[in-house]
Amino acid sequence: MIKRLIFLPGFRIDNIEHNNSSFYVFASIKSKRSQCPVCGSFSTSVHDSYTRKLADLSAFQNSTTILLRTRKFKCKDSSCDRKVFSEQTPHTMRYSRRTARASSILDTLSIELTGKLGSLLSKQLLLPVSTSTVTRIAMKQKLPEVIQPIVLGVDDWAFRKGVNYGTILIDMETSRPIELLASRERSDLKRWLKKYPNVKIVTRDRASSYSSAINEVCPDAIQVADRFHLLMNLSDALDKYFKSAQAGIRSGC
Repeated sequence: MIKRLIFLPGFRIDNIEHNNSSFYVFASIKSKRSQCPVCGSFSTSVHDSYTRKLADLSAFQNSTTILLRTRKFKCKDSSCDRKVFSEQTPHTMRYSRRTARASSILDTLSIELTGKLGSLLSKQLLLPVSTSTVTRIAMKQKLPEVIQPIVLGVDDWAFRKGVNYGTILIDMETSRPIELLASRERSDLKRWLKKYPNVKIVTRDRASSYSSAINEVCPDAIQVADRFHLLMNLSDALDKYFKSAQAGIRSGC
């Protein structure tokens, strides 16, 4: 049952032990040969072996550790710079201490949650990592390719509130951030818009630097204020009106 639950194609499970709410899976790789990562040639000449300790997905609320016997092969290509290499599988990543599927879970947590929350949830999933590790995993993620946005949101955001600010760009059709610019300067926004000039609608704040950059690069784009800044405009207008009418209100006129 446990072997079926773990199910790692290409692995030979030699033994499973249970101790202190943990499964220990002793495994090896079935293939009789391995491919050199440098020259691509295959080798069946085993030089040595060692054991890799890999954290895997939990089973029946028990943590799972795979003790994988990993062989080192001699590269048979005399012209190759790599003389000895370790065998790899699609389920393991080079130098990683987790299986690929366990790493995939942590990758998702690092993007969707904060470092602290990601760390707390990782402990519930029996793949415990620290707050700093969650942050480090998030920083290593490959960013998705930016697709030409049609409806673009432009606003400022604080690197450090009250000290320095940048510009955040959002695809309003998906509500996802697509770029962070280093400043609120017109030149930075212009440079970005030149790479994606087919924007049709821009929702932005009231900064004149944003307006002029959009007018120059995307003159046909419709510029609108987002809901937050519409309310800010209303608040400013009401404040201005009540200040102008303050004397009359006090006199009861």
